[in-house]
Amino acid sequence: MKLLVLCVFAMMATVAMSRRWHFVQHQYVDKAFEIALKEEIVAGFDRTLVKWLRVHGRGLTPVQKKALYFVNRRYMQTHWQNYMLWIVKKIDALGRTPVVGDYRRLGAEIGRRIDMDYFYNFLKNRNMIPKYMPYMEELNRMPARDIPVKNAGK
Repeated sequence: MKLLVLCVFAMMATVAMSRRWHFVQHQYVDKAFEIALKEEIVAGFDRTLVKWLRVHGRGLTPVQKKALYFVNRRYMQTHWQNYMLWIVKKIDALGRTPVVGDYRRLGAEIGRRIDMDYFYNFLKNRNMIPKYMPYMEELNRMPARDIPVKNAGK
């Protein structure tokens, strides 16, 4: 039930962020660019989680903490297409051929700017941290570069 509510919450946030009710055309980037984005986004989310756990994590079990790392990765997967829309606009605004460093910079900006503290507090205060399941362990064990996204690079 908790995972269902988390998924509904993520879906509502996706719709609210995209401000669209129609299908959003998928945006693709090269595999090297995709890897740079994923690594920086997950690193930013994980840094935020480490800071949050230092302040608010005393009452959480180690299993709940691992579940929050899963939430980071699932959040990135859920919002990947919206990130891509924003990234394509930023890359087009460069006016030159992009390099991996450009995508790293944009991924770091996403990881830094999204207020994950809000979600952690929401899940903790409402006792909605999902129960840790084997598929969560699988995703947590993957390096950021291997986390599957809906529209993977070519």
